Amino acid sequence: MFYPTNYILVSGFGDDENKLVSFDKALFDAGIANYNLVKVSSIFPIGCVHSSVINAKPGAVIFSAYGTQSQNKPGIISSAVGVGIPKRSEDIGVIMEFSCNESVEMSENKVREMVRISMALRGIDIAEIKTTSIEAKTSNEKFSTVFSALVMW
Repeated sequence: MFYPTNYILVSGFGDDENKLVSFDKALFDAGIANYNLVKVSSIFPIGCVHSSVINAKPGAVIFSAYGTQSQNKPGIISSAVGVGIPKRSEDIGVIMEFSCNESVEMSENKVREMVRISMALRGIDIAEIKTTSIEAKTSNEKFSTVFSALVMW
């Protein structure tokens, strides 16, 4: 069974007349457009370490927990992902994602709150909460997409 050992936090923005292309542009901006993403639930593997680059071949399958928001009307959209890093190296962590039609502060605060709640539920002490987030102003002209993810391989 495959067990991820590395992770990176990424966020990106894209806009286009086509919603799916807007999403793809957000993946490109986040630096992960050339991988096959498999969405996973909220468990952060024991011993998974931060990396500054993804050392997988283009086209590889990588795992991600992500939040995304798209719209093509005037407003604000944001997304955020947070991970609770456990104090004890033998514990799991928890990943939470959130997106909304409000400020990035709202998304950041929500993922931090959800990480704290979920770690407490498991009785796991938090050493640190790491996050990534993005906000965009949107218009009627194109679809705008924000994307935030924790990616593991």
